[in-house]
Amino acid sequence: MIRITNNQKEKIVLGINIFKNISVLSYDNIREHIKVETENVRQEHTELLPPGYQNSRKLYRSYGIDPTKYRPSSEALWRRVKKGGSLPVVNPFVDLTNFLSLKFQIPYGLYDVDKIKGDIEVITGTDDMWYEGIRKDRVSLHGKIVLSDTIGPFGNPSSDSLRASTKNTTKDLCQVIFFIYRDENIDSILSSSVDLYQQFFSFSEVSSYIV
Repeated sequence: MIRITNNQKEKIVLGINIFKNISVLSYDNIREHIKVETENVRQEHTELLPPGYQNSRKLYRSYGIDPTKYRPSSEALWRRVKKGGSLPVVNPFVDLTNFLSLKFQIPYGLYDVDKIKGDIEVITGTDDMWYEGIRKDRVSLHGKIVLSDTIGPFGNPSSDSLRASTKNTTKDLCQVIFFIYRDENIDSILSSSVDLYQQFFSFSEVSSYIV
């Protein structure tokens, strides 16, 4: 169960896809798809910030976060690609989710369901809140949008935690998409994310919902 506290219900909406018993069909095909499509994104958006990122910036500002100093993960990926870089290579689940974030210009989180304990709540981070990041030391969560379970915080739309991160052996995935309230693209992005996963992964079940 995922809850959004009352003071945030008119700021943020989460799109959630949960994939059960997932496995990769061909990592080589995923990498080739990402390579070709990333180059298409690079050619389409060579200079100006693509329009979709404005919604994530508005979401951050509604929390008092400066998105030019603490960037949504989707915008950070685009800036990396714009400069001639490639998307990070982590594992097939993360790689394809990063591409979705670049394609749809919106932050995604990806978590191993077995590493999440109890219900999930969307909260605003306090000044003493932090977690160990992926390929990072401490990630400060003060004033940030945070996903938290009964153990503590594990995700946000800029940098996820090591604790809930996925591996090649992960079986059940929770994919979270961070939308601004009343984003008109919620349904289409949520379903398109499932469609792309279906091309490259097998899974026994997928559940999609909006919070």
